[in-house]
Amino acid sequence: MTSSFYNGISGIKSQQFAMDVQANNIANINTSAYKGSSAEISTLFSTVLTGTYASYSNDKGLGAQSQTTALDLAQGVLENTDSPFDLAIQGDGWFGVKGQDAAKTYYTRAGSFSLDAQGSLVNADGYYLMATPGNNIAPTSLDAATLAKFGTYYNAATTGGALTPYAITPMSDVPLGSVGSQTKVTLPDILYYPPVATTKVSYGANLDPTIKTDNVTVPLDTADYTSTVTPTAGQVSLSGTVNNTTAIQNPKKGDTVIVTLTDVDGKTQNISTELDASLNWSISNSDVSGLNTTSALTASVSVKSIQEIANTEHLTTGIIAPDGSKDIIDMTFTKQVPQASSGSTWDANIKVLSYFEDYTVENYDSTKTYDTSIYNVDTVKGTVTKIYDPTKYYVDTSTNKVYNIVDTQTGTLTFGGAGQLLSNTVPTLSNGGTPLELNLGTVGNFDGLISSTTIKKANVATSNGSAEGFLKDYAMDTNGNVIAEFSNGKSSAVAKVAIYHFQNDQGLTQDSSSLFEASNNSGKPIFYTDKNGESFLGSTIFSNKLEGSNVSMATALTELLITQKAFDASSKSITTSDDLIKNAINMKT
Repeated sequence: MTSSFYNGISGIKSQQFAMDVQANNIANINTSAYKGSSAEISTLFSTVLTGTYASYSNDKGLGAQSQTTALDLAQGVLENTDSPFDLAIQGDGWFGVKGQDAAKTYYTRAGSFSLDAQGSLVNADGYYLMATPGNNIAPTSLDAATLAKFGTYYNAATTGGALTPYAITPMSDVPLGSVGSQTKVTLPDILYYPPVATTKVSYGANLDPTIKTDNVTVPLDTADYTSTVTPTAGQVSLSGTVNNTTAIQNPKKGDTVIVTLTDVDGKTQNISTELDASLNWSISNSDVSGLNTTSALTASVSVKSIQEIANTEHLTTGIIAPDGSKDIIDMTFTKQVPQASSGSTWDANIKVLSYFEDYTVENYDSTKTYDTSIYNVDTVKGTVTKIYDPTKYYVDTSTNKVYNIVDTQTGTLTFGGAGQLLSNTVPTLSNGGTPLELNLGTVGNFDGLISSTTIKKANVATSNGSAEGFLKDYAMDTNGNVIAEFSNGKSSAVAKVAIYHFQNDQGLTQDSSSLFEASNNSGKPIFYTDKNGESFLGSTIFSNKLEGSNVSMATALTELLITQKAFDASSKSITTSDDLIKNAINMKT
């Protein structure tokens, strides 16, 4: 009879244990990454009332005991935050953190981290987040101009102190190291992305082959005409024939021939005539009495005719020089004339230009003396401009800028009747000593330059290389990489946050609501590895998110009610047993 009394007491103790577990779950329902627990209760032991060889069992239980608490490792809801270092694991695994003494590694799903004064990622308790460093950040030596840019970008004048510049070697991904190699990662707040020189440029555009004409004046070669001068009579006779050449295309009857006569005194006189049907022209006994005919006159002859003129296309695109400056590829394409019946041919003049100085036009000052070897003085217009050696400098009057000519290359491009590129002889350029490949298209295709009157194509340029950049912020990617983002639009991985795994997560020893330790039951922490033996996370890390508690309020309250009823029932067995004992005692009376 007394066993029922003690059974009730053990039941109360067990249900109190279960009550404590559920109350703790409810208390932590808003704790980040909290994993709910469930109380596991087992039978204490039993007595055997029958003989050893009996064919039936008549055991009697002797109460219950609290056995263990089982973790609910189900995924918690991921909640959005504003911090890039609020991290949440989607899937299996744990973050690793270490205290200031770095003696022991703890494991947690709570991913609320921030940068401390030294630039290390820590949680609210100051534990360092474990990660694999990229080892791609190092102190660097920069010139005064670049250091001045640091001061401007980071507003160093207000912060004071000497700048310690760090430079980064760009990486897209940091390989996850071994379990034992994980350490805290320090992220500098002043970081420099070195410039990367452009080595490849691709350009696409349409070189318009539309035939253009103009009334132009073309000088004749002296071999194409004869002249007779009779100084005593003050008359001159000239004649000649105009041939169909590259210089004069398709001359025709009625085209104007202009003869310019110049005497010994430099005085000139123009005499005009027209081509006949045979493309011949002549001037007979024309009066030149206004000229000094005591000496021989010189004659020059030109033809004024409607001619096809060369189309010119001017294209530019930016590149990055080895020193990080923003240079220009300046491309001038001139169509060869006359144009063939099908397709077109263009002469290319390609320059790599580096900014030198602004182009200025000064007002002429008559009180000053100008060195005409340095300045071009136009007293009529009243202007003074600097003279630049065209082999060294390129003057762009449309932008009023002067450029150093870094490199110049020429070549020829031919296009088919449909506009496709047929050939390109432009050689590799030099970008300040770095070879620069200019891709103007694939032969036989329309992927670069084309020359068509029917196909519309926008000017499109792509290139590699990057300007220098300064650290803007840090972020995370889903592969666990800590990403440094720079002012030039580039980014680089600098570290990889580790995710630890265990053979038996239930065997972890809980130190607090969110920190756990490895034990003999959990096994040692491991990293997942692929078939090549390389470590990988095995889960996804989300930035700007925190994992919420996985405790269900409905489940916890239901379990609480069940535990309450079980507690009440156990207490009832005690009072009932007490009544029975009292009745037994009172039987003697």
